[in-house]
Amino acid sequence: MDRKVDIKKTVFERDGYKKTIDRNFKFYKDPEPLIDPDTVEELFRLYDKLYMLIPIEGQNTSHQYLVERSSELYQIDSQLENIQPLLDEVASLRGQILEGNRQILALETQLANGGEINFEDAEQMALLRGQLDVANSTITVLEQANTIANSAVEQASSAANEAAEKAAEAAAQAAAEKAAQEAADKAAQSDTGEVSEIYGILGNKNDSVGIAYRFIVKNQYTMFRFSRGTSYFRNFAKSYSRKWFWLFGKDQNDTGYYSKRRRNYNNNSNREYLIPTSKDTANDMTLDFIVSELNQAGYRASSIVDAFKKTDFFRGKITARVITYKDPEREDEVGYRLK
Repeated sequence: MDRKVDIKKTVFERDGYKKTIDRNFKFYKDPEPLIDPDTVEELFRLYDKLYMLIPIEGQNTSHQYLVERSSELYQIDSQLENIQPLLDEVASLRGQILEGNRQILALETQLANGGEINFEDAEQMALLRGQLDVANSTITVLEQANTIANSAVEQASSAANEAAEKAAEAAAQAAAEKAAQEAADKAAQSDTGEVSEIYGILGNKNDSVGIAYRFIVKNQYTMFRFSRGTSYFRNFAKSYSRKWFWLFGKDQNDTGYYSKRRRNYNNNSNREYLIPTSKDTANDMTLDFIVSELNQAGYRASSIVDAFKKTDFFRGKITARVITYKDPEREDEVGYRLK
């Protein structure tokens, strides 16, 4: 039963761990686009599925509510169809009243001129007056009904317009949110590509930004071992003024932007003046150079900071963050400093 079991554990040093284990997150497939599941077809599919489960009556979740909301749009045409017969009847009655008044006027004119009317004409006149009273009463009732119907139509039309406006606003908002989400997804994908690109530049030994990155990380301060004016220093300046051009100028007054000095570096014999006077100053100038070069290349501030983060912030030698302004038209900037 006694057995000796050897348990071995492999432990990497910090530098060895970074070289052996890939800690970068990778996408194995493109993110799928977001699709809005709220459609008219989906609404009716759920309606058919839940038809028997929906309460008959209720304020917001019932068949009664659905009928009332739909009636705001659907019943307008039917109400207009119901109003038209009333209008036709009013027009007919007014025509009858006009004819009756004409006949009564003719009989009254005959009497006023001294004429006589027989019993049948008098009976006809009384009958016409009775018909006129009935017609006027009917017109009054119909006009009241027409007023009520018009009011109902106006209310229904107003409700329909309001519902249509809300639906249009909701659709516009949904479209805007979808567009914003798509833009955000696209920006996220773009940021991921930019971060990888910047990270590659920092690791490129043949790129000026990569050389500057190595200057800070590798503590390449050999130049400060020599005193200014010595032959060693002059020889060193001739050897490295082209490689670390952002640190050199013609003289102590030549401290302008490094890109201007770089354009004249085909002849580096006049670029042997070392501008920084200490290691910290050299690192400050080098970090300024890296950030300005990446900004000039058009990379986003967030991408630059994320790329710095992938280098463990230059192996713990710097800190950096994104500076965001309240003004939406002002672009984000990179905030950074040496530790």
